[in-house]
Amino acid sequence: MAHQRDNRELRTGETPRRTLRPDIQGLRAIAVLVVLVYHADLGLLPGGYVGVDVFFVISGFLITGHLVSALKSPDGLHLSSFYARRARRILPVSLVVIAATVVGAYAVVGPLRLQSILHDAIASALFVPNIRFAVEQTDYLADTAPSPFQHYWSLGVEEQFYLFWPLALVILYGIHRRWPRTRALVVGAVIITLGSLALCLMLTTVAQPWAFFSFPTRTWEFGAGALVALLGARAARIPSRLAALGGWVGLAALVGSSILFTSDSAYPGWTTLVPVLGTSLLIVCGTGHPATDTARAGHPAYGPTRLLSLRPLQFLGAISYSLYLVHWPLLVLAEEWVGSALTPSVAIALMVLAVPLAWILHRTVEVPARLGHRVTTLRPRFVLLGALALPGVLALALVGSVPLVASAQLTSDQTVARAPLVPSPSDTRFVPQNIRPALASATADTGELYTNGCQQTPTDVEAVSCTFGDPNADFTVALFGDSHAGRWFPALEQVAEAHNIRLVTFTKSKCRSVELRDAWVRGPNQSCVDWRVDAAAQLTAMAPNLIVLTNHLGLLAGTDGTSAKASWMDGITYSLDQLPAESAVVMLADNPEFAESPVYCLSTHLTDTTECAEPRSEMLNNELVAIQREAGATRGADVIDLTEYFCNDELCPPVIGDTLVYSDEHHMTATFSLQLAPALDAALSPYLPQPGASADD
Repeated sequence: MAHQRDNRELRTGETPRRTLRPDIQGLRAIAVLVVLVYHADLGLLPGGYVGVDVFFVISGFLITGHLVSALKSPDGLHLSSFYARRARRILPVSLVVIAATVVGAYAVVGPLRLQSILHDAIASALFVPNIRFAVEQTDYLADTAPSPFQHYWSLGVEEQFYLFWPLALVILYGIHRRWPRTRALVVGAVIITLGSLALCLMLTTVAQPWAFFSFPTRTWEFGAGALVALLGARAARIPSRLAALGGWVGLAALVGSSILFTSDSAYPGWTTLVPVLGTSLLIVCGTGHPATDTARAGHPAYGPTRLLSLRPLQFLGAISYSLYLVHWPLLVLAEEWVGSALTPSVAIALMVLAVPLAWILHRTVEVPARLGHRVTTLRPRFVLLGALALPGVLALALVGSVPLVASAQLTSDQTVARAPLVPSPSDTRFVPQNIRPALASATADTGELYTNGCQQTPTDVEAVSCTFGDPNADFTVALFGDSHAGRWFPALEQVAEAHNIRLVTFTKSKCRSVELRDAWVRGPNQSCVDWRVDAAAQLTAMAPNLIVLTNHLGLLAGTDGTSAKASWMDGITYSLDQLPAESAVVMLADNPEFAESPVYCLSTHLTDTTECAEPRSEMLNNELVAIQREAGATRGADVIDLTEYFCNDELCPPVIGDTLVYSDEHHMTATFSLQLAPALDAALSPYLPQPGASADD
């Protein structure tokens, strides 16, 4: 009977529910290891985020195999039993880690940061963290202040897959029960997989956060694993040596993508096919082989299965779920505690510590919840009731704590007199009661462009211009740049009003007006490419008297070697050449940039803001400013650098006078921008008509 069952499984592609695949367990271990190394920020695996894609493929393969096996069994598929098993597998560890992370956050995080973390915890408890991060436009690959729950996005996607996929298979299976080889299931899975892939590719270029975090754009990765399960019988016909070669190719694709991919890779997109297909190939080539090769079934000659079956990888694979959940809060909360980026040695130590913690969690929570006698003997409906009640209770408790955190004091007991902004400013060494804007509203202090729709979002394609000041004025100034340009707008608008000129804006968040040459024709966000070219064309047709360019160029751009400097020199020159020759052009040097948000830091250092100031030498990209000056000289474009109003000789303080300078790591507040208006006016004076003069003077 066992032999007949094995043959039936090979014909149908079913996966035995109780069969342990050591190669898949080892694959889980590799997936979680590359994620850990990536999150530790050691620079060894800049594409280690592909480990999550491996988990998605494995889940699609295993769950589909179980579901199809149940559908074809005499008893059929009982959805309540399936959902109960998934709840026992996922929820207990997930909720324990959420609760423990919140407790840790209360211990080391300031009240302002804690509010955001609590909202992330609520979304995670309710299985929708991925949707929250997509709405927040979170950049998973480059976020500078990540949430300790940011890794829960993948759990949200997986939970949504578990809700959707069984229902889809039941519908597909019911279309025609008598089709051979589960044809309806295969055809339906192919359609869903290809449709999801097409949606992913489309959104990656215009709405990357939604492509990254949403379930519909990630379904195709589960679908790839599902197709491997549905077509598993064909894998049995692969000769052993060819399977061995295929296994190594799949492993090379997985490891190679974690080494070669970076945060600049278009992800998810076509590149995601590499780890997904590599994982699929590994699973296919690790299945059994024909009867002539039964002695090596599951261990193709010279293939990677023996490597993946090594005991250390089996151990890590067994605890991979708990390890994935527990490692990230350790890193994030430790960084919050020390107030700066972790050193490599500390990050490595924390990742090592995560292993025994995950093992304890696995043994005391995960295994008992999944296999314990008391739990497994409960009727599915009781398990499902608990699966709804426990997350709800946790979410309600978290919701109730938000007002308490929001009521915390966010200023000292002192005030400070308001004074004009001067060069080399002194820092205010406490958070004054009369601080403008308040710490709690700092992120909302963005300026008019952000509230009237003129600051375009990262997904907008067509360049939209907005006009301010006198629309019939003889002199026109155009502001062209990204979100930093939007923050300079309050100051520039004051200048325009003082000189009675027309001000036109072309601003789009996360899209620079000065870029490398290749970024003008292609890039990870195609909407930026289209917007940039469209805006340059409109400026050429408009030919304003003066164009002001300002962008977030960052601390690292242009500083990592001679070739990078040459690329930026060429890129800036090329960008300037896209502008009308008859227009004068000035570039505003980028403002200082903090490693961590000074707003969060200030909320925990109300009486000693020096803890939140950073050395001037670490906050500026002087090399790139020099490149801007050199490249601008070839076009007759000048660089205006107002750093002296942000920093003194030693520090760049986060509070100057009664004004909060920054709303996050590198965006100035609109309030401080208004303070800069006189300084900007003086710097632009040679380019602007003076009172009583015409534009032609």
